[in-house]
Amino acid sequence: MKKKIFLIVPSLRSGGSERVYWLLSQYFNKEEYAVSVVLINAKEQCFSSKVEGISFIDLNTIKASKSFFKLYTLLKAEKPYAVFSTADHINILTAMVCCFLKVPNLIARASNNPQQMKKFYGKKANFYNYFSRFFFTRFNFIVCQSGEMQQSISNLYGIRTEKLKVIPNPVLHTSILKDYTPTSEKKRLIIVARLSAEKGVGRLLDVMRELPENYVLTIAGNGPLMDSLKAETELRKLSDRITFLGEVSDVPAKIAQHDLMVLCSFTEGFPNVVLESLSVGVPVVSYRVGGIQDLIREGFNGYVAEQDDAEGFKQLIMQACAKPWSHEQIKADVYNRFSLDKIGQVYEDLLHA
Repeated sequence: MKKKIFLIVPSLRSGGSERVYWLLSQYFNKEEYAVSVVLINAKEQCFSSKVEGISFIDLNTIKASKSFFKLYTLLKAEKPYAVFSTADHINILTAMVCCFLKVPNLIARASNNPQQMKKFYGKKANFYNYFSRFFFTRFNFIVCQSGEMQQSISNLYGIRTEKLKVIPNPVLHTSILKDYTPTSEKKRLIIVARLSAEKGVGRLLDVMRELPENYVLTIAGNGPLMDSLKAETELRKLSDRITFLGEVSDVPAKIAQHDLMVLCSFTEGFPNVVLESLSVGVPVVSYRVGGIQDLIREGFNGYVAEQDDAEGFKQLIMQACAKPWSHEQIKADVYNRFSLDKIGQVYEDLLHA
């Protein structure tokens, strides 16, 4: 009989946590396991729920706070061999449910650096940190995306480091590769991010104003700051150089149409969008943020500026756009280090630890 594995996510929207578990569900889709992805809200969907061999279960509760009894009933009936959860509110929900059930392998994935997030979410972050400190003890292991995140969680929650496993995020293979041939004199930049405060998109507008006129920017993503960012773009007279796409589903293909990916975040766990950019051979210029030191090899696939060094960030963008890059080597390197098979195997090893 196949061992049942349940991966619990808020939805299938285009967030980093959702993407990682959607990919992992495909890794675990093999003879040994019966894989189910449990959704709190299936109405929000960017990734496909039609994957052969994988069951997608919609609790249809919309919010984690209303999901306790449905999730408890499901897990009690199915008796899974392993349960993986991700995102703070889903980790807390899963731990609470599993206080009343016996699950042989209970594994959480932390989605961000909790100390850094306090700066942007205040009381909300303190709420999640308080309950995470208490309920994280229920898990066999907590996956951290970087050593920096591991240290932060260990210090804040008082969890011993051997229970905190550093596993970076995986990348799925794509045949897409950036074309060498420039189509115009324009330097095409792209940022793919949720339009919220911690992503730092606002400060990118300041940088764009200082860049030459032939530098154009595509902003892909949605979020609470969309309207204010559009207003700022008009105010700074950048409307002819900045395009807002909203949510996109074909992220690697869209990135491949550009010369450079930029990342302006104040805080990250392990930026998936950088993985996606490198997977199609597009270099990245980023501020120094969680996980980026594990991804960027200076001068080989991008550059890193120190936080708050806007002038340095601008100069690195110009340097990157003037440099010839080996797109094939960038693509090959990221797969060599972060392929789904390699990262998935590390997750699977946790079931036998």
